[in-house]
Amino acid sequence: MKAIILAAGFGTRLYPLTRNIPKALLKLGDKTILDHLVSKLDRLPVIDGIIIVSNARFYADFLKWRKSTAYQTPISIVSNDVFDPDKRLGAVRDLQLALEPFRGTPETFLILCGDNYFEFSLGYFLLPCLGHSQVSFAGLYDVRDRLIAAQCGVVKTDRHGQIVGFEEKPKDPASTRISVGVYFFPAPVRLRLYEYLEIEKRNPDRIGDFMAWLIRKDPVFGVDFHGTWHDIGTIQAYEGAKRNFENVSIA
Repeated sequence: MKAIILAAGFGTRLYPLTRNIPKALLKLGDKTILDHLVSKLDRLPVIDGIIIVSNARFYADFLKWRKSTAYQTPISIVSNDVFDPDKRLGAVRDLQLALEPFRGTPETFLILCGDNYFEFSLGYFLLPCLGHSQVSFAGLYDVRDRLIAAQCGVVKTDRHGQIVGFEEKPKDPASTRISVGVYFFPAPVRLRLYEYLEIEKRNPDRIGDFMAWLIRKDPVFGVDFHGTWHDIGTIQAYEGAKRNFENVSIA
């Protein structure tokens, strides 16, 4: 299995913090957001490679970061060749770029959004995935706040845990249960990405839009995450995440 971390965003909502540094390399506690993610992946024997997708502006920063690390799992940095935020490819095209070298292989994929922090064990997330390796899965979390849910991908599941509704950033969310930007995709999802982008010409910007489309094509199941979770999308969210780390450290 390959792990893919989508970190090609320019973090414009975090300006001025991210004018000269990618948001994945912002610090939470004594580690970067990216190190929090990669350290989880590095403990999983099933992961035999990590691919980080960067934009061209911050590509050298990720190379420098990789040189400073000592993880056991091989790490590749892929640039999408985009320097300007106004010309960004979108997260779905970035994902397609990362999957391109594995065309025709039986690889499965664990996808992480690079502005995410969570305590939940990825090993527990992968348990049902490995038992049902031809089915897609998404990590879910109850934020217990409709205002927060309105900024996320809100999901609905049936009694078997299958996702039957997925709405990206709804004005009036039906629940507070959201997708946390952690996905497991079997090999055939590469064909679904092609269908979504090249045949149906759908929005390449947000993974949530792809998921809303995918659940109408194939079964996708949810795995509930517990513990602390932070989506580091704004300065306010980042400051809140840092305060959480400070409080935990003091305790």
